[in-house]
Amino acid sequence: MPHEMKYFTPEEEEKMQQSAAQPTDPAQKVRWSAEGGPSPEKGGSGGRKGWIIALVVIVLAVAALIVALVWGGGAGQKGEADSLPASSQASASAQPTAEPSPTPVPGPAVTAEDWFAVLNGPGNPLPEDFDPQTDAIDGAGYYLDSRAVEDFFAMQQAAQEAGLQLKIISGFRSTQRQQQLYEQEVQALLSQGLDQAAAEEQAQRVEQKAYESDHNTGLAVDLVPQYRQTKDAATIVQTPEYQWLSEHAAEYGFVLRYPEDKQEITGVEFKPWHWRYVGKELASFLKEQNLTLEEYWQQDLS
Repeated sequence: MPHEMKYFTPEEEEKMQQSAAQPTDPAQKVRWSAEGGPSPEKGGSGGRKGWIIALVVIVLAVAALIVALVWGGGAGQKGEADSLPASSQASASAQPTAEPSPTPVPGPAVTAEDWFAVLNGPGNPLPEDFDPQTDAIDGAGYYLDSRAVEDFFAMQQAAQEAGLQLKIISGFRSTQRQQQLYEQEVQALLSQGLDQAAAEEQAQRVEQKAYESDHNTGLAVDLVPQYRQTKDAATIVQTPEYQWLSEHAAEYGFVLRYPEDKQEITGVEFKPWHWRYVGKELASFLKEQNLTLEEYWQQDLS
């Protein structure tokens, strides 16, 4: 006969026999029943507790289902929104707003009657009775409106203190002198092969007719470096004198009258030597706003 195998020690068998002899704990039976075992007898307190626990479990399950449905619906909506193009999402999330119109920068208190704001040019002549009062600004016979002379001398002195020497090559011109220069320019263009109409039109961009030149106002002065007395734009713009005037002339009431990028507005070719007095306040405004006198008149004085 095969040997009988012992799986438990004598002490373990004794403990098992003692446990089997002890009465069953009713509470333990109820807990076992609530966890899914056989139900206790009807009418007992253990049965009522089991039904309550089961009802709580059902309520919690229903609540969890509702939360899942609500959360899933929100996620679906979010997914749909995410699948839309960025432009559609932006339009759905915010109403478009109109961009505000740029606020005009207020100019200085200047009127069309102010002497320093006088405007003329090709096709826009001065009145025939225009007669400025001028004073000499050097010993070579160049003159400037007497009301602008003090500021010109201050600018000239500041340039000297900066180590620069400015040479005056033109100032106020009479209408007779201006007409003479214009006709000379026309003849020069005719000799180059232009017809009369083309020569006259081109001459207006260089030496305007009488009453249409800025020099007839008495407020313009042509300045070049002392060591380079020539009206060559490409050369002048490279000089420290021109660079200094571009930076500081407005502090003394002068502006570059005919900028390179505004030739179609002024009707005159680029003249880096031609500086015009307009008063300190207006000069600073024109420089800051990058405006010509024509543009200022059109926007503020017309």
